[in-house]
Amino acid sequence: MTGDTVARERRSEAGPGGARDRERERRRTERRRDLARLGTRTLSAAAYVVVIVGAWSLYVRWADVPSYLLPAPGAVLSAIGSLVSDGQLWSNLTYTLRNIVLGFVGGSVIGVALGWALWSSRIVREVLNPYIVLLQAAPKIAVAPLLVLWFGLSLTSQFVLILLLVFFPMMAATMLGLRDVPADVASLGRLLNLSGRRYLLTIQIPAATPALLAGAKIAVIDAMTGAFLAEYLSAQRGLGYLMILGNTSNDTPMLIAAVLITVLVGLAGFGLVSLAERRLLRWDR
Repeated sequence: MTGDTVARERRSEAGPGGARDRERERRRTERRRDLARLGTRTLSAAAYVVVIVGAWSLYVRWADVPSYLLPAPGAVLSAIGSLVSDGQLWSNLTYTLRNIVLGFVGGSVIGVALGWALWSSRIVREVLNPYIVLLQAAPKIAVAPLLVLWFGLSLTSQFVLILLLVFFPMMAATMLGLRDVPADVASLGRLLNLSGRRYLLTIQIPAATPALLAGAKIAVIDAMTGAFLAEYLSAQRGLGYLMILGNTSNDTPMLIAAVLITVLVGLAGFGLVSLAERRLLRWDR
């Protein structure tokens, strides 16, 4: 191979086509790694489930636990099948999911806006801070009956309870994230004379994204807690209502089935936010 040939090959590798090939190969490698990680996590989760169900089944059998206290896993699985077959599961599940999504989105918008306002203005911070701390310090389990008293057995009382639980972690995360803007980046923004809106969109929000996603992980669980608590107290539909129904009718398999579905909903919400975090913060890995 002559020196000219080697030089042409090197130029070809370094040219646009070579760069595209390397980029495609990098993406293929990244996808393979993602699939491998997903497979490992799926197997780990399945192993945890097998261990828990096995220990549960053995305990019920060996300790001869009455079914009204702790039914066997098969009875709970049968209760889930009954909920699916008679249509109760989907109607109640979609009702709860709708409340969680609307409450999470609404509470996040309020929390981010309030966090930005508190971070931006010392006057707003000094005026509102005591009220916010007082509101957050009040136990929500005690506030919930008051909401039912003020707003009635309606969706309003349920949404207000979810918003009260969701807005605070998002507000705190926003304030922490805005404080994390690097000093040199903030100086660059001032030198470029960026408008307030452009500074917010190009510098502050990207810098605050890790903190916002961390707050969203807490907020989505709080939204779920608020939705179930509200349904427990006032709703005639939802997974919380199924828990009440199982409890009052002494149907322990249905009660445990509703609890397990609730846990799955919480894990799904947390997993979706974690997935968004991995997608949005690839540069930080």
